[in-house]
Amino acid sequence: MRVYSDDDERIIRVKRLTDQWMRSGLITFAQHEQMTAGLRVDLRRTNQFLHLTLFGFGVLIIASSVGLVLAITGVRSATPFGGVCLASAAIFAGVAEFLVQRFRLYRFGIEEACAACAVVLAAVGTAVIAGQIFGGPRADRLLIIALITASAAALAVYRRFGYVYAGVAAMLCASLAPFPLDLAASVRRLLAAAVLGTCFFLARVARRRHGDEFPGDEHGTLQAAAWIGIYAVLNLHLWSRYVAPPRGPFYWFTFSAIWVLPVAGLSLSIRDRDRPLLDASLVMAFGTLLTNKPYLGLARKPWDPILLGLLLMGAAVIVRRWLAGGDDRSRNGFTATRLLRSDKDMLAVAGIASVAVSHTPAHSRAQSPSPDRPAPDPFQGGRSGGAGGGASF
Repeated sequence: MRVYSDDDERIIRVKRLTDQWMRSGLITFAQHEQMTAGLRVDLRRTNQFLHLTLFGFGVLIIASSVGLVLAITGVRSATPFGGVCLASAAIFAGVAEFLVQRFRLYRFGIEEACAACAVVLAAVGTAVIAGQIFGGPRADRLLIIALITASAAALAVYRRFGYVYAGVAAMLCASLAPFPLDLAASVRRLLAAAVLGTCFFLARVARRRHGDEFPGDEHGTLQAAAWIGIYAVLNLHLWSRYVAPPRGPFYWFTFSAIWVLPVAGLSLSIRDRDRPLLDASLVMAFGTLLTNKPYLGLARKPWDPILLGLLLMGAAVIVRRWLAGGDDRSRNGFTATRLLRSDKDMLAVAGIASVAVSHTPAHSRAQSPSPDRPAPDPFQGGRSGGAGGGASF
């Protein structure tokens, strides 16, 4: 059962939407005050910066507390260490529950840190104790136990507190569990894709039942995360630096999948007007364009990024003009006009990120000495015998 009531969750989401409308200039301040007059909850919230700061400090405090307990008690063996981890997980889960129930905290940071650390401590403690009970199984089996425990604990945190990232973490841990198994690489990937496919189906059914309203918005995010997870598992060349898959039926199956999945996702998201799934499908389509040549064994050329950029710009111009040509500059509820301030902020962040990941400028690379040609020795070329001092000295 969710610790927060459904009414409080809906009020918070409506309040967030009205705040976005006012910042975007869609409504005036007076209209905003009139719309939010009855949107009051008895929950304590904070801004995003302080939220992240409290979360980070909470994790540091919890990690230091557990380390201090281990140091004071002098734990050296595995079983007491696992017991301390499990006891700490139960304590911090209780602390998170107490903070929410007593102080009515909502996405405040410190209670999230307690819940997140409880998941990690439960996974570590369970794996360590299982290793002792079953006579010290192999490391891969301990990893599977830790991943399954983390998935179950994260799912419990999501069900109780509504942290969507905990639900995503639960799906991620569950999908990673098959990889330590002593199976063929193709079988492990298919098992992971099956797990994520099940999560996608369940989230999609729940999202279609509730729509965009709570809790449909959460299920939409989980659905998009599972969809992009399936793509990441099946696209072998996303991790080409670490995996050299043999060319065979499974190889070409994954090649067809990385083309079918984005197209299917775009079709479903456009039909249902599902923004998270639409964004995820566009990211997947971009990944397919990046990995198409490696899949076909074609050599990459220096002008490939230029062609990709021209293709993306051309597609954006065509779609924008097509949408602008409809009634009220929109078609079937879709518009190229940025209505919300959050969309503009997202584009600004994307621009900053593109600059941050750009390559080193050519002039800085030209100044570095070539690995084939050693740097000149400044002490060569002396003409007067003064310890090799040349004209530059």
